[in-house]
Amino acid sequence: MERDLFGFLINSDIQVDIDNRRLTKVSSEGTDNVINFGAITLKETMMRLLVYLLTHANDVAISKDEILVKVWDENNLTSSNQRLSQMIGELQSKLSIIGVPTDFIINVRGVGYKVNGYCIRPLYY
Repeated sequence: MERDLFGFLINSDIQVDIDNRRLTKVSSEGTDNVINFGAITLKETMMRLLVYLLTHANDVAISKDEILVKVWDENNLTSSNQRLSQMIGELQSKLSIIGVPTDFIINVRGVGYKVNGYCIRPLYY
């Protein structure tokens, strides 16, 4: 039985829903049973970039050239180092809205990017 990738779970509180291009975070605070919920939606290319990083770059740097080919070129989009850098910055800003630290995606000088030491688990259906 083949399973399809639904998304990812980052740490234990952030869910990445690939098809809906949505990230949600559910957390509770203190003893008052207060539950916080946050959600953001990503554009298609930004989600493709995030999924590629989560799939391939957990604690291992992935080259900029490979990212450009897989995220842009293979989807008939024009790629450039400037677009990649800009998209990473925008992605980091979006992720920070739901509480993901800015060091979640790191630029490894002269190599590319990596996801920095977070527990990332694929979710299947």
